[in-house]
Amino acid sequence: MVRGPPLPFPGGAAKRGVPVTDADMPVPERTLDATGRLCPYPIVETAKAVRTMEAGAVLLVLATDPGIALDMPMWCKATRNEHLGTYQADGRWKSFVRKRAG
Repeated sequence: MVRGPPLPFPGGAAKRGVPVTDADMPVPERTLDATGRLCPYPIVETAKAVRTMEAGAVLLVLATDPGIALDMPMWCKATRNEHLGTYQADGRWKSFVRKRAG
């Protein structure tokens, strides 16, 4: 399994240098498969998906574009959604987002 460096995971393992795995993440209510698509598709589709979700719900975005590792945390900050983590596993990137309350 190929893994990139873990990205910020608020209060979690990545801050301590421990690799992030699926077991560290909440079970997503929805999964968006953006594999094979380049920027800006993963972020545009994430925005559409999050709009349809309940506050507090978790979205998992699967992507092969490594740009998601930088784009997703920035998008979450700009939209005040919570970036739970982005990491590489099983040959693709996995990014977890929790929809903000209200």
